[in-house]
Amino acid sequence: MASQVSPPETPHRPTVLLIDDNYEHRKYWSAALRNAPFYYSVLEADSGDSALDLYRHQRVDCVVLDLDMPESGFFVLVRLIQEPKNPQVAVVVLTQLVHPTLWAMMKDNGAYACLTKQHSTGEDLANTIQQAIVSIKSTQDGA
Repeated sequence: MASQVSPPETPHRPTVLLIDDNYEHRKYWSAALRNAPFYYSVLEADSGDSALDLYRHQRVDCVVLDLDMPESGFFVLVRLIQEPKNPQVAVVVLTQLVHPTLWAMMKDNGAYACLTKQHSTGEDLANTIQQAIVSIKSTQDGA
């Protein structure tokens, strides 16, 4: 009988809000973040409106945002950043769109990093999320 690896006991598992309108992509990245060795708690949203609703009612440590959605991912980013409940949240853009100007605009508007889906692994995303959370916490502690 195989033993199942369970998440380590920690006071708080970081919560990631994954926003992607593509069901397969959302499930793939969500599973990668939930399983060993990362064990993130993952909330999923398929639109900006549903994401903002989750964001307003749940504790969220990091938002992972796809830009290639019918409603612009940029506008979702701006709305999240301006939320009074959580004035600063770590944001990682995870998209198939590869455009340096677009990426620069995302970072100028509060995204910690931009990753391409086709060139990133679950480990890349998890490490970037961890770095983004630490960066936001250090900014808040220094304020």
